[in-house]
Amino acid sequence: MDETTPLFGDVPPVYADDAQLSKRTKALLYSVTTFVAIASLYLFVIFLPGYYIPQAEKLKEITRITELGASLIPVPHKGEIERLIMVGDIHGHYTEFEELLNKVEYNAEKGDHLLVLGDFITKGPDSLKVLDYLIDHDVDCIMGNHEFYVLQFYATFHRLDQPTFYYNFSDSQPQFQLKKNIQNDPEFRLARRLQPAHVRYINNCSIIKKLGHVPLKGNKLAPGVAVHAGLRWDLSLADQNPIDNIEMRALMAPYYNVTTPDPDFPNSEKWHRVYNEQQGKPFANFVVYYGHAASQGLKLRKYTKGLDSACDKGGKLSAMVISRRKTRDNDEYELMQEIVQVNC
Repeated sequence: MDETTPLFGDVPPVYADDAQLSKRTKALLYSVTTFVAIASLYLFVIFLPGYYIPQAEKLKEITRITELGASLIPVPHKGEIERLIMVGDIHGHYTEFEELLNKVEYNAEKGDHLLVLGDFITKGPDSLKVLDYLIDHDVDCIMGNHEFYVLQFYATFHRLDQPTFYYNFSDSQPQFQLKKNIQNDPEFRLARRLQPAHVRYINNCSIIKKLGHVPLKGNKLAPGVAVHAGLRWDLSLADQNPIDNIEMRALMAPYYNVTTPDPDFPNSEKWHRVYNEQQGKPFANFVVYYGHAASQGLKLRKYTKGLDSACDKGGKLSAMVISRRKTRDNDEYELMQEIVQVNC
């Protein structure tokens, strides 16, 4: 055999050191792979959801009736305001909202009190921007049906108890039925983006707010309330159903004491029409400022003032401005009210 002939053909010999190196390499690769897998799992399951999904805010019971913290007419134990400015359904249209506030020359430092009548979020492009403004400027609020729906979606997403009402009129509480394709629902997508401060603000909006004295006709005054959708004429404020107060549009015949959210329900009447007709009855003794009824537009009757003028549908955004001035003898106040609008 020639001295140059290889003993094992063309296969190079494997030495013990090479085998040992291979084992070390495998162990290192296994360790690196395990580390990357654990890090990826932490990143996508724990860190990123916690970073991009706001912390959950536990919901408290929704207060049904509150009072305005100040008064246009001097009363004991309450601060005084110069103007009460109530704004109809904003629906996330921040630009128009800002334009309206500029038009009425809103200035809290000069005694203005701003109250939004519900449905200030959803549908429009800037719900979070509207919320941030309301929070930053400590604006008073009424809860609308869309705020309530967003709270329901929020509770569902964060696996919290569903929103309920404080001192509910009965033992029953609203039931939330999960919709199909919830991920595509715009209110669900908004609920996912809410920060704790947003949720606290919405959760603190009451269903009904007592306003104190408001102008009626001439120099006459009457007690006023603000609510999103409406009131039943035959019930006291304490006995009202809060879901009715945020959803109702009409009352059903024959007794007109059952509500429906459908304004075209057969043999029904618009709730505000019945309310005005029943004035003088024991519980129908308020001037009611409300929103919700975009299809009817601005609707000003003697005892009911509808301020939803369909901004989200290209209509107008409306404010009712109630102001005071001293009478000629300079020891009493008289109240005046006017409508201010901007185009949407």
